[in-house]
Amino acid sequence: MELISDDLFDDYRPNKLIPRSFRQRLPVEQEIAEAKKSLAFWWYRCLQLSAPYMQCCEAEGRGACADLYGDMGDVRLPFARWWVRYGRKAFAERGKLKDVLKIETFKQADDQIDQVDRLVLSIPLTMRKTTAVRKVSKLLAEAHAMRDPVDIWKASTAKRMIIKNKLRQKTIQQLLRLWELRQQDPDLSLYELGKQAGIELDLLARDTQGEQITEAMERRRMTIAVSRQLLQARNLIANAAQGVFPSLKPPLHSA
Repeated sequence: MELISDDLFDDYRPNKLIPRSFRQRLPVEQEIAEAKKSLAFWWYRCLQLSAPYMQCCEAEGRGACADLYGDMGDVRLPFARWWVRYGRKAFAERGKLKDVLKIETFKQADDQIDQVDRLVLSIPLTMRKTTAVRKVSKLLAEAHAMRDPVDIWKASTAKRMIIKNKLRQKTIQQLLRLWELRQQDPDLSLYELGKQAGIELDLLARDTQGEQITEAMERRRMTIAVSRQLLQARNLIANAAQGVFPSLKPPLHSA
């Protein structure tokens, strides 16, 4: 990996894509390595596969994707350079982070009690610490049980945010590999494309009559699967270029 100086980004801020960044400032090379394992990398890869976004890069930020370019920048750069110059700024927290507070004044108490996203407790210091921690944990669990699951991006102050869904990085990687192979060889049949991309079908599956899947059935199933995944890849890339990631839904605007 190319050596990059920490001096290139002095205004350090924690990043929700890199949980460890909230505990300490990571060496830049380690931060890049962790960013490459995050969804930020796959957003970057989607932008590289987006024709409108690449046109915007070639036009130095002008064009249909100009607003997103203002945050995500030139993805023609190697990922390490892109992350230091654009990525870490786009995903970093800009506002003051919420934290556990020690209440020392009546005004602080009044301010905190009125906040719906705060649990205010009074802990006697004459109680053993282990007992207090156990009771606090119980009360905290009860409070969280009455709320929706925590969405770390909902309260984020980052310029660009990840959508909360169940789409896995492995699925994104497979969709983009399939898309790249299609661009490289547009003459391949969908069946051949699926085979080259390593798409696996359940060869032991049976049809509704209980008969074993034949080669013709396998080819048809592969063709259907590849067609569906190419559409998903198209949507994923188009949405990424519109600032929505990761999403397989039809994009709001046509590419």
